[in-house]
Amino acid sequence: MALSGKHLRVAAGVWNPWVMMEYDQNGRLVNSSGIFIEFMDIFARKLNFTYTLVEAADGEWGRILPNGSTTGMIGLCHRNEVDMALGPFSITYLRSLIIDYSVPVYIDNSGIFLPRPTRERDLASFAKPFAWKVWIALFLTILGSMVLGVAMERFIRQWGTMKSEHNTQLFRGKTWPLLTFKPDWLIRLLLLEAVEIPPMIVTGRLFLGTWMLVALILSSAYQGVLTSLLAVPKVEIPVDSIQDLVDYGKIPWANEYGTSLHQFFGDAKSGILKEINDKAFLVTACYDERHRMKVEKFAIFCDFFSMKKIISDDYGETGQCNYYIAKESIWASSFAFAFPKNSSIIPHFNKQVTMMKEGGIISRYRQEFTSNATACMVKPGKEGGFSTLVLSLSDFGGIFLLFLGGQVLGALFLLGELVVNKTKKTES
Repeated sequence: MALSGKHLRVAAGVWNPWVMMEYDQNGRLVNSSGIFIEFMDIFARKLNFTYTLVEAADGEWGRILPNGSTTGMIGLCHRNEVDMALGPFSITYLRSLIIDYSVPVYIDNSGIFLPRPTRERDLASFAKPFAWKVWIALFLTILGSMVLGVAMERFIRQWGTMKSEHNTQLFRGKTWPLLTFKPDWLIRLLLLEAVEIPPMIVTGRLFLGTWMLVALILSSAYQGVLTSLLAVPKVEIPVDSIQDLVDYGKIPWANEYGTSLHQFFGDAKSGILKEINDKAFLVTACYDERHRMKVEKFAIFCDFFSMKKIISDDYGETGQCNYYIAKESIWASSFAFAFPKNSSIIPHFNKQVTMMKEGGIISRYRQEFTSNATACMVKPGKEGGFSTLVLSLSDFGGIFLLFLGGQVLGALFLLGELVVNKTKKTES
């Protein structure tokens, strides 16, 4: 048969679900499992070989250092200390200079994995329907209209037809002062309240009618947008790219130690990639950090399959979507087995890998291990479809604080009036 009973030294490192290892209390490997371990057992039967797993002493997947030396499992292949390495390894140009690969097992992207953004309570949510510039424009419009209205009222009383003999009008059976403008009309109409008496002069009616139209539009727009803000959850997504991650500045990030991404960022001499490398802390594996990243709120650079595997497992355990995959893909890469240069066993493994790919076995495994991730591959805030939102006290916190502030301000004015009245009585 193909390899005639040959014994292979096979480098391997833990990567759930490809390769998993169990150790005894003395740190000795006692059991191995995973997709690629199953593949190796199948290959061993078909190609007639035995194998022993070998781990890299430094725990790295493999980098090429500036002095030309190599680390991790890639280094073991480079120095011919093993016959092959399982990985799967990203196929990169630098690595291809010192080792050979099998045909690609699958293709995947790498990106940013982070805790899922959630809906944040905003005390100023009642002010969000309008931008701050609109609020300022509205305030200035009201103030300017009041000044103009008061000036118009005085001008008509002094120079118009509203003389003392015509200073009253009959409206709804009552005698009212003959008015052209009152400042509180602006506020009443803005709150969609009726004025107690309309102006009887064309100038005042034109002025008030224009404001009624403006108030109707503004009030309707405010009510509509406020309703949608309160009823429909809106989640801000602060990070969707590397640039976002750096600019946001509130989420630390990590890189997987000794991987191709570690090499990719580490080789950067300037720019945002160098900043990513300089500010990153290192972790062993994305999957190993899945629980800690939820608590400590940090991001990790890793492959999309690992991200989806974590999301799938977590959703199966908790029924919740706790993670988010940023939209930006850093790079796409083929993943394969690694071999020393010019290894004679590569054609035999290529044939077996090609047969498995053509049979859909690898795609089936990848789908099986990420099947639960589908429910969470939606925009944050859209999980579980549409549902009725129950507004809590915190949703109206800003409104209640505004009310409390008005009451306190009113109490202060009352206290001031009491002091003034008491002072007048004392003087009299």
